[in-house]
Amino acid sequence: MTLSDTRLVIQMRIERLREFIAEKELDGVIITHRPNIYYFTGSAPVLGGYLIITADDALFLVPQLEYEEARETSRVPVEAFKRGPELFERLKSFRLKKLGIEGRTAYSTVQSYREKLGVEEFVTVDDVIKELRMIKTKEELEVIQAACEIADQAMLTAIEEISEGKREREIAAKMEYVMKMKGAEKPAFDTIIASGWRSALPHGVASDKRIERGELVVIDEGALYNHYNSDTTRTIVVGSPNEKQKDIYQAVLEAQKKGVEMARPGITAKELDTIVRDVIKEYGYGDYFIHSTGHGVGLEIHEWPGVNQSDETVLKPGMVITVEPGIYIPKFGGVRIEDTIVITENGARRLTKTERELI
Repeated sequence: MTLSDTRLVIQMRIERLREFIAEKELDGVIITHRPNIYYFTGSAPVLGGYLIITADDALFLVPQLEYEEARETSRVPVEAFKRGPELFERLKSFRLKKLGIEGRTAYSTVQSYREKLGVEEFVTVDDVIKELRMIKTKEELEVIQAACEIADQAMLTAIEEISEGKREREIAAKMEYVMKMKGAEKPAFDTIIASGWRSALPHGVASDKRIERGELVVIDEGALYNHYNSDTTRTIVVGSPNEKQKDIYQAVLEAQKKGVEMARPGITAKELDTIVRDVIKEYGYGDYFIHSTGHGVGLEIHEWPGVNQSDETVLKPGMVITVEPGIYIPKFGGVRIEDTIVITENGARRLTKTERELI
């Protein structure tokens, strides 16, 4: 995407916020969450900043240390501040009596806005940002696809490297090396390599445990590439699987494939979760599927929509989600299979493509 194209996309996003400002009769919006700052400016300085959007203005205020980077990357005007009093004096000039803020804004920050800026009323802007960020542009999808390709290469590395006697952290380190060598900024999250009894831990981040023959090994990883994330999980057995391991794996594999097959525009996230969950139940393992079917992926590893029993979001083309059923039996082990997928005009397409028939 060219510089002019990027500016146009960001301007369109800002205009949607301005529609919200007009609708709610706000004096302006302040955005401080770094993924949202990047989404609306194209800049992501380490120390963050304050993006102010009003009916007529858009300004990105950043600490002096971040000014040069922000000036080079931001698609909206940038100003620097040296310390807090200077920041609040500049913000005060916008006369923000009725202010839009993100729901995650810290209470202490809200109090500062109230006391130092004279804000009298707050309105959250989460819904409009969620509406925008859930639907990925063609350019966003290309970056996410690249992040998924890096994750696939890291997954293949793990599958090749896992063997009896190796430590989980050793495998994770080699995967993360491959990610960075292939262009990732860093892993999307702490890499999970969970073997044996630890495979029953949904978040079994790689430990010093040595992998043993006959154990289930859950590998959950993703890459952060150009600000966007990927997420994928595979499960293998070191050596030959026993009958119970085969049964559990087959249940999860069937559920995961069914979820990818049934994901399409018009279905709700809750309905998709139910479809996947019902397969696990039919195998008799419903009580051991203890998390949601999936989640949105983009600038954050977990974003909207949530593919669970409480999210009624209707899936639409351009949404990127995971499908990741799992079975976790304490003291025995667990299986999870996960792909990042994109909702298309008439179905869904897998963005992570490592072979699933691994056991």
